[in-house]
Amino acid sequence: MLSPAASREVHLAVSTCPEAPRRYRGHDILYWLLETAKHGPEYGVNALTREALPSPAARLACNPLLSGTDGGHDIHLRELGRRGMHLHGRLENIDDGDLTFTDDLPEHLTTVEAGFNNRMRKAIDGYIAAARIDAPEQPAVSLDDWLPSEPSTLNLTDAGITSVLWATGYGLDLSFIDIPVLDEWGYPKHTRGVTEQAGLYAVGLPWLTRHYSSIRGGVGLDAKLVANALQGADGRT
Repeated sequence: MLSPAASREVHLAVSTCPEAPRRYRGHDILYWLLETAKHGPEYGVNALTREALPSPAARLACNPLLSGTDGGHDIHLRELGRRGMHLHGRLENIDDGDLTFTDDLPEHLTTVEAGFNNRMRKAIDGYIAAARIDAPEQPAVSLDDWLPSEPSTLNLTDAGITSVLWATGYGLDLSFIDIPVLDEWGYPKHTRGVTEQAGLYAVGLPWLTRHYSSIRGGVGLDAKLVANALQGADGRT
């Protein structure tokens, strides 16, 4: 089957990056993520702060699946499957054109669909309620239990696949810093951007202080903290 938008056959190895609505309760989802991370602590909502992460590894977790095409819209993997995209589990091995995928696609889809409700939605709704913001309720999403029936192995030639896109995102690599300031995850040891090494500071990293730290709308807020430290405003320099 053909993927309608691409007019070609598409295979996707599904990750566990969560789905999220492009629009939520009257605003773009990024608006709420930024506002909740920025102002939530003022109302006791700290779910989108660095301290609330379940583990240090969560600082490097992937962002929600969203699209900016045609003004922005949701991405639902099961719906893409219905439209003809071949959905597979995580790519496990490649051997001379033979691809092997894990057989846990149903579990992956469940994780993908639950991610927003389990964390981001609770934080946003909590902030809206605590700050008494007038925001319309979001219509409930119908439960979707559709499952694809793709094989766990695939041969590139037999499937007619001529192009492969490695959409694996970006990894944090600060190995060029020849100073012992990185933790076991390769992340700088710091306090609000001020590292343990005198004169060395960090901004723009995922979850430096809050969810917004690595996006354009939030990096400037962390930069102010570092600027204050440089000026000695917080007593550290």
